[in-house]
Amino acid sequence: MTLPLVLVLVGAAVVLAPPLVRVLDRRAGWPLALLLFAAAGVLARRYPEVAAGAPLTWSVPWARGILGPSTSVDLALRADGLGMFFALLALVIGGVVFIYSAAYLPRREGNTSFYTLMTAFTFSVLLLVLSNDVVVLFVSWELVSIASFLLIARSGSGGQAGSYRTLILTFFGGLTLLAALAVAAVATGTTRLDGILDSPVWSARPGLTTVVALLVAVSAFTKAAQFPFHFWLPEAMAAATPVSAFLHAAAVVKAGIYVLLRFSTIFADAPVWHWLLVTVGLFTAAMSAVFAITKTDLKHLTAYSTVSHLGWIVAAIGIGSPLALAAAVTHTLAHALFKSSLFMLIGVVDHEAGTRDIRRLGRLYDKMPWTFVSVVISAASMAAVPPLFGFVSKESILAAFAETPGTGTFLLVVAGCAAFLTFVYSAKIVFGAFVDGPRDMTGVHEAPVSLWLPAALPGLMSAVLPLMLSRVDGPINAAVASITQGEEAHLALWHGVTAPFVVSMAVLVGGIIFVFKRAGIYEALNNRALLPTDGNAALHGLVGALSSAGRGLGAMANGFNPSRHLLWLIAAVVALGASAIALPGIDGATPAPRVDGLTNWWDLIPFAIISMSVLALVTTRSRLAAAVLLGTVGVGMTLQMFLLSAPDVALTQFAVEALTVVVIMMVVRYQPRSFPETPRARKWAAAALALLAGVVAFAGVYGLTGRRERSDLALWYLTEGGRLTGADNIVAVIIVEFRGFDTLGELSVLGMAAVVILAVTRSMPRHMFEAGTRPRPFGQSQLNSVPLRKASALVVPVLLVLSVLIFFRGHTAPGGGFVAALVMATAFALNYLSRGADNYVVRELSPSRLAGWGIIIAISSGFLGFLEGGFMYAIHGEIAGEHLTTSLIFDFGIYLAVLGMITQAINQLGGYLRPGTEVENLTYRRGGPNPLPDVPQPEQPDNTAPAHPEPINPADDPQPVGRKEF
Repeated sequence: MTLPLVLVLVGAAVVLAPPLVRVLDRRAGWPLALLLFAAAGVLARRYPEVAAGAPLTWSVPWARGILGPSTSVDLALRADGLGMFFALLALVIGGVVFIYSAAYLPRREGNTSFYTLMTAFTFSVLLLVLSNDVVVLFVSWELVSIASFLLIARSGSGGQAGSYRTLILTFFGGLTLLAALAVAAVATGTTRLDGILDSPVWSARPGLTTVVALLVAVSAFTKAAQFPFHFWLPEAMAAATPVSAFLHAAAVVKAGIYVLLRFSTIFADAPVWHWLLVTVGLFTAAMSAVFAITKTDLKHLTAYSTVSHLGWIVAAIGIGSPLALAAAVTHTLAHALFKSSLFMLIGVVDHEAGTRDIRRLGRLYDKMPWTFVSVVISAASMAAVPPLFGFVSKESILAAFAETPGTGTFLLVVAGCAAFLTFVYSAKIVFGAFVDGPRDMTGVHEAPVSLWLPAALPGLMSAVLPLMLSRVDGPINAAVASITQGEEAHLALWHGVTAPFVVSMAVLVGGIIFVFKRAGIYEALNNRALLPTDGNAALHGLVGALSSAGRGLGAMANGFNPSRHLLWLIAAVVALGASAIALPGIDGATPAPRVDGLTNWWDLIPFAIISMSVLALVTTRSRLAAAVLLGTVGVGMTLQMFLLSAPDVALTQFAVEALTVVVIMMVVRYQPRSFPETPRARKWAAAALALLAGVVAFAGVYGLTGRRERSDLALWYLTEGGRLTGADNIVAVIIVEFRGFDTLGELSVLGMAAVVILAVTRSMPRHMFEAGTRPRPFGQSQLNSVPLRKASALVVPVLLVLSVLIFFRGHTAPGGGFVAALVMATAFALNYLSRGADNYVVRELSPSRLAGWGIIIAISSGFLGFLEGGFMYAIHGEIAGEHLTTSLIFDFGIYLAVLGMITQAINQLGGYLRPGTEVENLTYRRGGPNPLPDVPQPEQPDNTAPAHPEPINPADDPQPVGRKEF
């Protein structure tokens, strides 16, 4: 239970962050850091067995049948050498950053959101590096993206643009990762990460391996800020300094490095993987180093240095040898130490001097001596100055480059140039912040120990670790052993006079010489634009082009005329259908043999109903007649379904048609009585398109009926479905059990439809209403509703009982939650129609609550499946001799959501108009609308009020007559 305990501890930090901030304010960083350190301690206690080759594992079922009846998605965790390395890195660096934040943050200014998001950020990274299921890995990958976006965006207007760019690029990487993981899961038949990595598929199918390698590489490049996605990382500098320290050292960027290392196992024999990573990595390292030298903002300079060092690591991963992978892991550790320290120390300088721009700084080394010494150590480690740990890690990467067959010398030369540039920008941090600035720093003093010491600690470890390299070997080799097999690496300060050592010494000598010539060069390059454009401008142009294309495509349906919406859809269907007609059948099946004569003469009845209705529909100009004829078409289709022995579908179709006609009538009354005259040219064009659509539909049916036999899946449902579920209605069982995920998605669409109906009807401007479409209720309307009112008093109770019966019998007979909700909605529609004026059929907020609770209940019922099998796994049993299943609860959620959507439509289209939108105020004084003087009203024989009383404000009459609230 070690792994769930670690997640619980970090999850507790997320939950406790808000109350701790309310009590301790910024000092909440201390207890939150203790929770992270405790989680790190729990994990580190199990390190010996992990290093011995026994990874920690834990899993619980999540969902079954994703890739087949025997497969499942599990909430699976696994801590091998690599996962434990990155988990401890995130926990320890995160804890130090929290301690630093306790002194750095201002008081009572958004600290709740900061600590909550930072702990959630840590939890997401931890879940990512410990996940052993690709679904969990992808979810945590996206959570990391969202957390980073929110942390950058919370910095205010300065971070808004950068946060959006970060979101766009990292979410693009999420899409490519989703594609890669989906292909990998389908190809290997499992979603377990260890199963995918150990599968023989990758060696047997090199083409597939290449595709997945490219997708994974692009995904990791977006997170690890590699060219051409590098520019988001400097943009993230708008975030608070603790965010930058954690994001650059152990969070988002390291997530990309982790994915590259983890998947390097299966791409060892893919040339494109190696060439792509080495090329992009070294180019990014050199390019970003040049950009870093031009910056005068210390955080921006350090951000570009992060991009450069990530390029070093990516290139080492691309080499792919055990030595190179060990070098990549080593430099990942070194970079996390010196980079987190540098960011926090820059924050200390900014905190005390009021700026981090080297053009506004001056001599600080004697004013802030402790901060200066700490920055020197961290920057020297970044510049690979011996004997610091950064030198050890850089030497190991150069050694890996030197051993690359064929290109070793070239890689060493390029790496040497990049290393020299690294020394140059590292020197700029030290001299620009503490020596060369023009400002008089009188009055600036050293920061409190509580501020500079946590910032200095990670960097100081760069001076300590070289003294205990034998202890570092173990974690590095354990991480490498979990992804590849090979000889163990041994870190050392001295490996003799080798090519990497010569390159390092040359860089060191050249760097020292440059320091004495630095002033003029730095001044010439400060804030100089080296290229005509940058990544931000390119992304802005791309987004603008896509927006223009979207507006152009949207213009095709931008109007109230439905023909503009339907034209392109029908044309696309016709085009696709026409291209498919030439294909030899569906799934290789040949068209059905010709059958002479009808197989069932009763089919002529629905055919006649549909044909006559469609003929009348295309010739009438009356909107009312068109609505009725649409209903008769639906009745004909319903009858055809009954004749085909599909009572479930037929009952649903009939209820849908009845309710659709009611809703259409509510819409029609807002429009003129007749359709406008259509030009002859449009008639002929529509007729031609309709004929083509008919031909394509006929060809599709003809081709599909060529497959007479049942599929293997259909046979499995028929033979095994009843045995597994104890159900006779296999159609309903497929919907709520076997394909419950699909239905859950459709359910969310229904809930969103209720929201959209509310939004659209509330946003209709006043001029949208045709004059006279909201007439005052008059006496005749009251009299006309009397027969229906009396009939509804008899029918509605029957519909209510029928709805309950249909709901409970759906498991064994035609019925279920969806059609039961339609029957209940029919009762509400009948209740509305039986009134003589506009009314709500339920309270104003009830539809939204019904839809919301329906979705909540449906999702919540899925968690009951964890008691036996996984999310939405149906549990069956008997109570009082009746077979019951948890899918009934899911079906009840469907019932409520459908009912909410339909009552929302009736309420909003047939209820009271909102003030400011009504053509005529429909709210009258208590006593109700009065009949015409010469028409008696049975229900109010003594009413002698005038025919049209004066309307009043709805607020003066909270419960007008006729408005019944359920």
